[in-house]
Amino acid sequence: MAPSPDHVQEPWARSDAPLLAGGRRVVQAVLSRNTRFELYFRMLDTPIVSELYILGRGRLRHRRIQASTQVVIEGFPSSGNTFARQAFLLANPHISADDICSHTHSPRVVVKAVRAGVPAIVLARDPRDAVSSTVQRFTGIHLLSAFKYYERYYRTLMPLKDRVVVAPFTMVIDDFASILTQCDNAYGVEFNSAQADVSSEAILRSIENRSRARHHGNIPEGRISRPSSTRLKADEFLSELGTDEQYAQDRALDAFRDFIADAPTRP
Repeated sequence: MAPSPDHVQEPWARSDAPLLAGGRRVVQAVLSRNTRFELYFRMLDTPIVSELYILGRGRLRHRRIQASTQVVIEGFPSSGNTFARQAFLLANPHISADDICSHTHSPRVVVKAVRAGVPAIVLARDPRDAVSSTVQRFTGIHLLSAFKYYERYYRTLMPLKDRVVVAPFTMVIDDFASILTQCDNAYGVEFNSAQADVSSEAILRSIENRSRARHHGNIPEGRISRPSSTRLKADEFLSELGTDEQYAQDRALDAFRDFIADAPTRP
């Protein structure tokens, strides 16, 4: 049996390759967070370069698609990625955390999963909620950049939506077992075992345990991957958008609606 999700070596605990670590320090010193955000996702969409980066990056090295990968769980940041990963691990304790590919936030990883025949769950949250949460969690990222990447992410995956399990945020949070059942039916796997009905409380507790382990016993409310009273609601945070930001938000919202069309939204 694999270790529980609270007792595995987490990706953030693994060191980067020395050359990459040095390069990242230089980039962080020279470039703004928003520029790094834009370059990161462009790089992950680039063949060879993205593979070399993922191999060198400690937190991603064991989250890439490899021979042992059982499932890919991907989505735009702040779309329930950590919740889904922890829920999956709690429901499938026999599967190692290293056998889940997640948190790259790159559509290219999903494309590779489809080509390789690996079960893929693509999470999708209303861009107003996902973007406002991301920008508040990672200060320095611009709303315009985030909305543009959101649209590009889901437009890239539109041709593949019938070959993956589309998981609207409401379903991930309210009825993750049904997402696993869709995987079972689509891929001939058995993810939805008798233990699949894991409570939200257990999942959130697992997320908090991971956060404490990473931050020396503390929970950084501004960054943690769960709801936090330190972050504004989307309608308040996005109440004064500029013209370009409003246009980008509308395009992202159209992409979201197109992507989840025909997918269940409530248990």
